Amino acid sequence: MVRAVASCLSLKYYLWVALILGTSLLAAAEDRQLAADTTTNPLESGVPPREPTGLLSLSQALALALTESPELAPFAWQERADEARVLQARLRINPFLDLQIQDVLGTGAFSGGQQAETTLQLSQVIELGGKRAARTDVASQARGVTHAEYELMRVDVLAKVTQRFIDVVANQKFLDLAISNHQSAEDALRTVQSRVRAGRGSALEAMKAQVALARGKALVEAARHEQNTAKKILVASWRSTSPVFERAEADLFVRKPIPTFEELTSRISSSPEVARWVSKRRLREAEIRLAEALRIPNLTLAAGVRRLKTVGEQAFVFGFSMPLPLFDRNQGGTAESRALLGRAEAERELAEFRLNALLLKLYEEMVHDIHVMEGLEKEILPKADEALAISRKGYAQGRFSYLEVLDAQRTIFDVRHEYIRTATSYHKFLVEIERLTGQPLGGREPQR
Repeated sequence: MVRAVASCLSLKYYLWVALILGTSLLAAAEDRQLAADTTTNPLESGVPPREPTGLLSLSQALALALTESPELAPFAWQERADEARVLQARLRINPFLDLQIQDVLGTGAFSGGQQAETTLQLSQVIELGGKRAARTDVASQARGVTHAEYELMRVDVLAKVTQRFIDVVANQKFLDLAISNHQSAEDALRTVQSRVRAGRGSALEAMKAQVALARGKALVEAARHEQNTAKKILVASWRSTSPVFERAEADLFVRKPIPTFEELTSRISSSPEVARWVSKRRLREAEIRLAEALRIPNLTLAAGVRRLKTVGEQAFVFGFSMPLPLFDRNQGGTAESRALLGRAEAERELAEFRLNALLLKLYEEMVHDIHVMEGLEKEILPKADEALAISRKGYAQGRFSYLEVLDAQRTIFDVRHEYIRTATSYHKFLVEIERLTGQPLGGREPQR
């Protein structure tokens, strides 16, 4: 029977089959190349920046984090996946090759292959209603959602690294303050010991000075530990375990002009968080268009050649088919897509409401820190420095006791510590506001 079938295929049939097989082989080669492209790590190209061994600036820290952050690495692969999805969506439906052998293995005259009819047919589905364009649009909008999510994560990474950088700078200030306090305790101890040897001081004062010195040494050790921890947390942002930089270079006490609260509120609508929901809304709109396109049935066209064994002739065969949309018109798919669009709109509104409430809290806290810093700079710090100088001078002249000197030293230490802490808090609130709005701040001083 196989020989009978093969004999009924003329040369044109073999050429037709060879053409189809050749096209399939070329498509397979393209698929292998695409697979090779999408399995290559997109992060392996390029030379990442190196951490400096001396001073580290904020811009250098941010550049290191953007190239080496583990939180951003998955997006490079997702981008490859989205590109492949768009490529797949653009492809047409494959044609069908159909070989039919009729009137064989029957009874009587049909017991062999003498009455066989062989039909070789090629059919192609024609997508109607713009399905391929709508499908491609959905894949493209999904790629837009990935880009929006990447931008949101990128802003989060930059904000996180900036806050860690601020912690390093602040801990440097705390360490410098602890070292300065320790040196002051050493100077005070020498002064007390001189007075004791001269008979103008008591052993109790010397003991208290020694306690203050020991406490100052403990504060230095604690500050150095905090600084080393903060540096390790910072370098972990670019997948490093051991910091090689010595100090972070920044002015912790500088304040930048910022817009009013009303101006900041107007930026929420274009923030990365809201932009993500805008991208999702576009994706849902594209899904609605695809669902509506799926309501239109496709058309299948067929053409082939039939070999009539009984008369030794051949003839062409043509046909078409189309499903009748009597029951399934994708009603559920269309309704689901519209419901998901409504959800995306509601989630966008919720995001704006939540961001505005958070922005108000951050703004009020930042303004409070600004007022505290101004009070410390203009009034408290100068008076505390003056009180320490007067107490030291008075103690050396015998007009004040060592307890007054010790109290003045503790006061100036606490005030400067609060100044550093408030400046750190101010900069962190500032970074959070920039993260929410997705824009650097600049403009007038904040107003109540």
